[in-house]
Formats: sequence, structure tokens, C-alpha cells
Amino acid sequence: MRTLSLKIAECERTLTTSYFFHLMPDLPKSTVYSRIRSLVNSGFLKRTGRGVYEITENIDFELHVSQKMKDVAKEVSLQFPYIDFCVWDLSPINSLAQHLINFNICIIDVDREAVEAVYQQLRETHEKVVTTKRLVDNLADYNSYILVRKLVTDSPIMKKTEIPVPFLEKILVDIACDKEFAIFQGYEIQHIFDNALSQYIINRNKLLRYAGRKNQRDKIEQLLINNSSIK
Repeated sequence: MRTLSLKIAECERTLTTSYFFHLMPDLPKSTVYSRIRSLVNSGFLKRTGRGVYEITENIDFELHVSQKMKDVAKEVSLQFPYIDFCVWDLSPINSLAQHLINFNICIIDVDREAVEAVYQQLRETHEKVVTTKRLVDNLADYNSYILVRKLVTDSPIMKKTEIPVPFLEKILVDIACDKEFAIFQGYEIQHIFDNALSQYIINRNKLLRYAGRKNQRDKIEQLLINNSSIK
């Protein structure tokens, strides 16, 4: 698929289905259509009309790893070497939402069974730590807190400079669906999705697969349908 992407990148930015049949003449039509769908789902191509596609100028999303995120990840790695976790914060919201936020929270998602133990450990070294079930006010009232949450199995995460962080697909689904992020839902969430889809390469298969694991696939599909860039 990478070789195919490189070949396509050398052509005009607007492509038609007939071009793909010409590029892959020895393959069955069903296979050609399958590869086109894969390129669209990976974010390399976007559909601009019936049988018409355009090479996207979107870029890969890179989450900035703050010093606080590094410190939290190091502590958890040392104290709980065998659990899965990822760490992130709300900084992407300001680049995607319509309205800027003036607070930030360091979020660490850990194995369900480890949430309470990680919470107690972090309380020994940090003043402001909370779990999802202990949230009693609007998220904006928890500026500078560390929020410990449960990690959904098979979440889309990766390592950046040895720090496990979520893919943008995970962040988008969590912001859209989890009750602790209600402040960003409603009218604001469509702006977040629209801006993410227009700026970054979003793997829709990964997005929807993770949403399905949270039983929220229908909600995410609707946000994609409402996005003008893929109509």
C-alpha cells in the first residue's frame, strides 16, 4: 500500500476511479475499489465527488509531550511496570475547538484494575489528583490536576520518545463520548471533528473501531457524516 501511495503522490492531485483501474490493470475491480477505500480511510485520499478523489494535504498529528506528562509517565512506569497506560492532556483542544480553553489537565489512562492504585500512588507525589468517579464539578474547575481514568482495551496508542501517548483518533472519540468531557460536547464537538479532519490525517477505520469498543460507533459516524469535507 505504501508503494501505491508513492505512485499516486507523483500524479495530479485530483484523481478519478478510471485512473486507479489504469494504475492497477491486472487486479479485479473489487480489489481496486478495496484499495481506494483503504486510502480514503487512512486519510491519504479524500472523496470529493462520485468517483473523484483528491490527495489530501493533511499532516500527521503529533501530541506535544509536556514535562508533566513525562514525569507522570516515568513514575507510573517505575511503580507499575506491568500495566498498560497512556498519558495526554487537553492541549489539542485549543487547536481544534472554536473557543479557547484557559485550563489544562494531565490525563493518564490505565488498566481498569489499576486505576485506584495509580491514583493513590500519584497522590503521594502530587497535590492535585482525581479519578473520573471523584469528579464533582465542571472539568474547568480542575485546572492543573492529574486525571486518572480507565484504559479501554486495544486503545489506539503509540510511543513517542518512550512515552505511551494516544493517537488523535482516541482523543477525538474520548472527547466526544466520555462524560468527563461533557464541556466539549454538544455544539463544540462538531467543530473539533471538522477541524481535525481538515488539518490532520485521520484513519477512519481506527476511529470507528475504537468507537465501537466503547459502544459509541453511531455517535462518531454521525459526526463524520456531518463533516462537510467528506460529503
